[in-house]
Amino acid sequence: MDDIEGAVAALDRSVQRILDRSPAMTGRSAAALRESASDIRTRMLSEGRAAVEQGERWSAEAGEVRVLLVPREDDPLA
Repeated sequence: MDDIEGAVAALDRSVQRILDRSPAMTGRSAAALRESASDIRTRMLSEGRAAVEQGERWSAEAGEVRVLLVPREDDPLA
């Protein structure tokens, strides 16, 4: 698993935790969150991966989902 796939997996886990722990996340709210996450996931695997491979930071937002990808050499925690 590469870093981008790991970030996608982390996104998926986060979304699932929200759905599991928030009783208000049902029906339309849950569907909207899933749709936003799906959009971001697709973008992370294409344009996000391309940006990071070029050494650039990349961010995206869809609905309530926000993601920032940072190349490892820019990451102070790496």
